Amino acid sequence: MSSEKNNVADRQAEADLMTRVAGGDQAAFAELSEKYSALVFSTAFKVLNHYEDSEDVMNEVLATIWRKAGTYHPKKGSLVTWICTTTRNRAIDRVRSVQRRCALYDRFEEKLDGDSPEYSLTGREALYLSDARTILQSAVVSLSAEQREVIELAYFEGLTQKQIAERIDSPLGTVKARIRRGVERLRATIDDRLKGEGNALLGGVAE
Repeated sequence: MSSEKNNVADRQAEADLMTRVAGGDQAAFAELSEKYSALVFSTAFKVLNHYEDSEDVMNEVLATIWRKAGTYHPKKGSLVTWICTTTRNRAIDRVRSVQRRCALYDRFEEKLDGDSPEYSLTGREALYLSDARTILQSAVVSLSAEQREVIELAYFEGLTQKQIAERIDSPLGTVKARIRRGVERLRATIDDRLKGEGNALLGGVAE
């Protein structure tokens, strides 16, 4: 019974805090930010696997809470659930935005589809492909913009490292380093989460 009372009290405290934020109370917003920023960041990082992007999403979500605090209704769920759902949706939107601009992900999708058997997938195979796609999304997003740029120029436009250096007006050594670090980061991310599948999934990209 005491646990139930505590939950009711916590829910009421959350509702009161959000009501104050909705009313433009900056002290309440500061309190909310201090209490939930780490949760927002960790939720975003689980999707993005990238520090800077997760930090950006955290700031976007906090700004959204400031603007839309009045839309929170405690009867529909806890504040933590509301915040986590908002964060995850914003992080997924960011992944999709990167995908639209990133030829690397299209290449990975072709690799996965090409390896898929013609017959109906078993439950385990379907789960593997679903996990692989999610992990590849995170791997691509984890690259810096500079790493994505040189890898795409090298592997999709077929430019030599010297041509890339001239195209982006960077030293040849810088281009080589970006390509090497980018491919290593992709492989490490995939290997870490798909038990050594990095070489297989990067076959057409990293060679």
